Amino acid sequence: MHTRSLAACLALAVVPSLLLASCTATSVYPPVPGQTVSTPSVSPGPEVMAGAIREAHRLTAPNTPLIYNLPAGLPENTWNRVAFLLPDSARSMEPGDDAVYSVQQLRISGGTAEIDVVYPDRGVFQLMTVKLAGGPLTPWSVAWSYRWMIPAEKPTVNDPLQKAEMAAIESAKVESANSAANETAPASTDDGIK
Repeated sequence: MHTRSLAACLALAVVPSLLLASCTATSVYPPVPGQTVSTPSVSPGPEVMAGAIREAHRLTAPNTPLIYNLPAGLPENTWNRVAFLLPDSARSMEPGDDAVYSVQQLRISGGTAEIDVVYPDRGVFQLMTVKLAGGPLTPWSVAWSYRWMIPAEKPTVNDPLQKAEMAAIESAKVESANSAANETAPASTDDGIK
């Protein structure tokens, strides 16, 4: 009788935790061939990206402004959610920024997430992996981080709002150049009569 009660208690303790762990999507972003594709626009994507950016900044340059960048292709609502989860002083990358914390890839599997972040270090960008643990009923927290001695390329602006602004500025420059060219072009004297 005592053994059955113990077995029943263990089953009641283990089964719900297995069910909760399976509620978190398993995905890799940006997509990798052979892996499940899931755009990290819904929880826990924004939470783990913000947590990894905060941790990388805390470990490498906590007294500097926090400028962040996310992987290309993420929609504006994801950028807004990550911005909400970061300190008020944080801002997204703009053209010309050098000290940028850029999420390169995130891997979420059950109650763990590993996020690769490129960060500035003495004029060179390096790679750091931050592992977080959490789930639907527990907040995501840093389990560990590891700084790789792997140089990385300087991040490029991926914020959809920044890209739209840059495209509008470029379009205005082209339009202005075309208008200036039309104003300086000599007037045609050819009236079509030979």
